[in-house]
Amino acid sequence: DLSHIPTAVKIKGYSGEDAKPALAGADIVLISAGVARKPGMDRSDLFNVNAGIVRNLVEQIAVTCPKACIGIITNPVNTTVAIAAEVLKKAGVYDKNKLFGVTTLDIIRSNTFVAELKGKQPQDINVPVIGGLSAVTILPLLSQVP
Repeated sequence: DLSHIPTAVKIKGYSGEDAKPALAGADIVLISAGVARKPGMDRSDLFNVNAGIVRNLVEQIAVTCPKACIGIITNPVNTTVAIAAEVLKKAGVYDKNKLFGVTTLDIIRSNTFVAELKGKQPQDINVPVIGGLSAVTILPLLSQVP
């Protein structure tokens, strides 16, 4: 629960299609909305559903908090970030330094696998992972692990 984090930040919950009340005054927005990939669903099916969700949220961000940093967790990250960029460009508020994809899950997985192979604890391993989430582009930089 985010309200248990020991900071002065106040946490509030919102629901519904209109995200503007939740976005008002936001400096950072993390988008994790979307559906998970189900058995038999390929990445293009996932994209067709999640792209619309991300587009809708980013349209509201562009109006309500256009200067916010936006982190996108929604899969497929490689393409949902591109959708968000196009929406922000169309709204005239795109800033390449404030839009990014979050692929921490792949880093955690890489750290765990390498730690197991090396007989170490995952928290003691740091495997840089580049290239996004696509099976064609993702690359754990194993040569960078001490």
